[in-house]
Amino acid sequence: MRFLLGVKGYTCIRFVLTHGYIPRLNKPRTFSEKIIYRKFNTEPQLLSKFVDKYTVREFVKDKLGAEYLIPLIKVKLFISPEDFDDLPTSFVMKTSNGGGGENVLLVEDKSKLELNDICLRFNEYLEIKVGHIVDEHFYDIEKPHVIFEELIKHQDGSYPSDYKLHVFNGHKSKVIVQVDADRFGNHKRSLFDEDLKRLDFDIQPKYDSISNDYKFPSNMDTLIRVAKNLSEQFKYVRVDLYNVEGKIYFGELTFCHGSGWEPLSTKKADYLLGSYWEEFTS
Repeated sequence: MRFLLGVKGYTCIRFVLTHGYIPRLNKPRTFSEKIIYRKFNTEPQLLSKFVDKYTVREFVKDKLGAEYLIPLIKVKLFISPEDFDDLPTSFVMKTSNGGGGENVLLVEDKSKLELNDICLRFNEYLEIKVGHIVDEHFYDIEKPHVIFEELIKHQDGSYPSDYKLHVFNGHKSKVIVQVDADRFGNHKRSLFDEDLKRLDFDIQPKYDSISNDYKFPSNMDTLIRVAKNLSEQFKYVRVDLYNVEGKIYFGELTFCHGSGWEPLSTKKADYLLGSYWEEFTS
């Protein structure tokens, strides 16, 4: 369909099927429309260093300090089995280009890895033009690397929740706190306002909701300030952070949430978030 209709035609058809309404892609008003508009109308070089998981570390270091970065173990342009010899037992490996998915591997015990297969797979990821596939061409500009980072976990051995803060910087700052818990088990997701009150709509409502007894870390006010600091030069960006025993770590910056293909639970909410994003409006 993409080949037959062209990129724009395919995008329009998919938008209708995903979101349930005909998009105004030249004069976007909703959150989803503006994500698509940004993909096709933003100069890729303006965002490339912010979306690459290696080059963005320098930006975070300058803005906040190195203590907010997950400790880096090793960075490679090409990996071979010998590169694993001096790695700790547990770690995270990922490619610097593209979003989380198959190109991210959480390793609890490296002795159980099939190193030849993993090296082949990750070296192939480095060759994939992720941005071309999802029409986010800023992912294809920086030289991709394989990154090895420390595996951060809570003291009880559990993985931390993902705090994805949608920050809108207009005449008034707005923050939507998206919590993704138990991503590697029964993935749950809910949205909260800046005061951590649950909102009455969701993004990608296929997930179960966060339980009502979910306990936020006591330093969420600091975490929100960190997100605002990192986002201040952008009209909209999603800032992904972790909070491990009170220590805040940077995850990534995302400028096109879900590449525009994660619907909100109501069209009203889509318009609401679109109104917070004071950009691209004629």
